[in-house]
Amino acid sequence: MFRSTALQSNRFQLMVFGILAAVMLLTRSHALTHLIHVPSTALASYFVLGYFVRRFAGFIGLFALGYAIDVVSISLLGVSDFCYTPAYAMLIPAYATMWLAGRFAARMPERLQSLPAIAVLLVGATFVSHLFSSGGFYFLGGRFPDPTIEGFLPRIARYFPFSLMSSLMWSGVAVALWALLLTARPDLRREHSR
Repeated sequence: MFRSTALQSNRFQLMVFGILAAVMLLTRSHALTHLIHVPSTALASYFVLGYFVRRFAGFIGLFALGYAIDVVSISLLGVSDFCYTPAYAMLIPAYATMWLAGRFAARMPERLQSLPAIAVLLVGATFVSHLFSSGGFYFLGGRFPDPTIEGFLPRIARYFPFSLMSSLMWSGVAVALWALLLTARPDLRREHSR
């Protein structure tokens, strides 16, 4: 297993959680999106959370925050409730897919050579996550009469590329920030424990 003592510390994990929560508050609450379009950070946030915060409580906390933001945005801020259907529950496996993929990525050696494998993992997890969220909305949301596989396939072609771009872009930002932090604080680098 790969983990440094600093990365295992509660303080570091709380710091990562706090940063991801702040990003979610800024982007999901439409605090910024009414000024400028900001691609969703959700999928990348859960991937990064899984990479750094292995405790399931971190996943629960970030999901609860996202849910609270959505409820407040819809009920108090006038955001459309079109996507808030019984299919909202499908976000749990969608986001869990990303979190688990992040946990798996954390087992890989922290080297430049690992980036292609992590990128493939991220693309695959984003696709599965998209199937849960978009497929859940299409088949379970009650917004589409008589949903079919044939009717869903064009939705994948239309919406998945944007989800993938957002996931890759924000995960790339996280990788760049982590690389900068490791340059400044090499003691945070993960070590192989025997």
